[in-house]
Amino acid sequence: MQSRGAVPQTIELEYGAKGHWIGNKNARGFCLPANVGYFKFWESLIQCSSAAGKDLAVFAVAYTLAPNAQYPTQLIQSVEGLRYILTETNRTPANILLGGDSAGGNLAIGVLSHLSSPHEAIAKLDVQEPLAGTVLIAPWTSLEVSTDTKMNCLGDVITPDVAKPWSQAYLGRAKHDYYTDASTAPSSWFKNLKNQQILVLAGQNEIMLPSIRHFVDKVKVRATLVCCQDELTGAVWLSFY
Repeated sequence: MQSRGAVPQTIELEYGAKGHWIGNKNARGFCLPANVGYFKFWESLIQCSSAAGKDLAVFAVAYTLAPNAQYPTQLIQSVEGLRYILTETNRTPANILLGGDSAGGNLAIGVLSHLSSPHEAIAKLDVQEPLAGTVLIAPWTSLEVSTDTKMNCLGDVITPDVAKPWSQAYLGRAKHDYYTDASTAPSSWFKNLKNQQILVLAGQNEIMLPSIRHFVDKVKVRATLVCCQDELTGAVWLSFY
């Protein structure tokens, strides 16, 4: 923000989280979570949207990192970010896109799950209509990581030796469930998702690709597969009708 001569627009959220606005906060949009590289990416999205005559803003939730807090704290904070957007900015669900990369993708799916199947430890969030969509970039759909399992690590900066302690730090003493491990949920879990469309992106050489594909197969049971675009990017677009 300093390099661009911009004033930070930060919001204090419930349960110790913060939210950062990127772009005109009176525009329409929602995104998780925060990192310098992501801020540059979001800025490019805003610029491209503006060039196309579209109005877009990004709201990034800076959730508490593990091991300073464990699950479900981060999911609670993410839900509160969406609650803020819905209750304090006068936006309708149809004007909101939810999104996340890797661990952020895990939280985005968790938020969607909470909307249709409320988590017992999180205050219920009612939405009167489906969200416009959800973008999942290399989402972490299963926290079950074994260093003994053969996984394709060529071209991926994350290895089982890295992913396993991260997932353990996040879960703490909590047990795996459908909010943390969407790939393990039955297809019926996704039956009533409050969401119009989902875009899933995965790299060909990342270790999470098998679990991501498993997740997509589960969700496809109640969705129309609109686009499956190519082996390199692994882009899948799901629409719900």
